[in-house]
Amino acid sequence: MVVVILLIVGVGVYFLVAGSSKGTTTTSLPVIQGNTMIPATTTTISALSTASSSAHVTSLTTSSVHVGSSSAASGITTYSGTFNFSIPEGPSGVRSMSNGSLQIYNTTQVASGSFSFFVDPSNESGSGTGHGTLTATTTGFCSGSITVQYTFIVPDATTILGGNLTVFFSDPVPGNFSVQLLCTGDMTGVSTTTNNPSPFLPVYPNEINIPAVPGTVSNESGNFDYYIHVSRTG
Repeated sequence: MVVVILLIVGVGVYFLVAGSSKGTTTTSLPVIQGNTMIPATTTTISALSTASSSAHVTSLTTSSVHVGSSSAASGITTYSGTFNFSIPEGPSGVRSMSNGSLQIYNTTQVASGSFSFFVDPSNESGSGTGHGTLTATTTGFCSGSITVQYTFIVPDATTILGGNLTVFFSDPVPGNFSVQLLCTGDMTGVSTTTNNPSPFLPVYPNEINIPAVPGTVSNESGNFDYYIHVSRTG
């Protein structure tokens, strides 16, 4: 029960207000004004009005908490990136021919995908996730191909290193691939398990440094080729 005493200035009437789950009762106490006594009166407010008022207050409280939460997260910066690369790594082998020449087989990895992450300005650091598709193709006297879908984590993205945006990429899941090889000719002394299974990087290279965003890190050498682009999303 809540008891409130109200004084109405200029009238000289005191009110006693009592609230309960059944309703709110307002009782004025008898007072003397001049030579006249004002008798006591009682007024009851139904429980429906009280419940309605209580529900309104609850709604306002919830709204206030929501606004505070959004404001606290507003300083975080979000980014997204895309990548592709082509590198000569994977199953490989060599054999000597009767005429003294060498024959080889080797593998090229071609991958592409995307990632996203955030940086919190309070500690200049953040993290994120990504995914990609890698196709490993083996050619030569042994050949084969496999395509792998994989995911990875951005364990750290930071602007603390000289103000540049530095992004690190973790190992992929799954962490390696295996090519089923079809070989021809004499296989004496040749092992098809060399670099098979083979580990791989989710993004090549697995650490990048970007002076300004949007920005691109790339290399086109005809051998180890890669392209990574990062832009701000929020």
